[in-house]
Amino acid sequence: MMAILHIVSKHLNQDGLRNLVERSGQSDAYIFMDDGVYVLLSPDFKALVNAMDNTVRPIYIMTKDARERGIMNNNYHQVRLINMADLVRLTSTYTSSISW
Repeated sequence: MMAILHIVSKHLNQDGLRNLVERSGQSDAYIFMDDGVYVLLSPDFKALVNAMDNTVRPIYIMTKDARERGIMNNNYHQVRLINMADLVRLTSTYTSSISW
């Protein structure tokens, strides 16, 4: 199965996060950008991260978008802050991407 990069640019509620996980594979990765970074404030995101704890699904947050929205408190060891150069590199690394 091919690894997919899931690019989330809007805030997802609990059902949206559940759909995201259900429609992704264990080798997929997630980038939260634009309003998608609000997921860091969601208790549903904590549940998502805990549910994925046994898998190696990288989770990335666009630093610029989080900073612009006043969300720089990242208490998740699974989440990595990235910049635009990282985003470009990731999109070329994964075989395909899906925008949410």
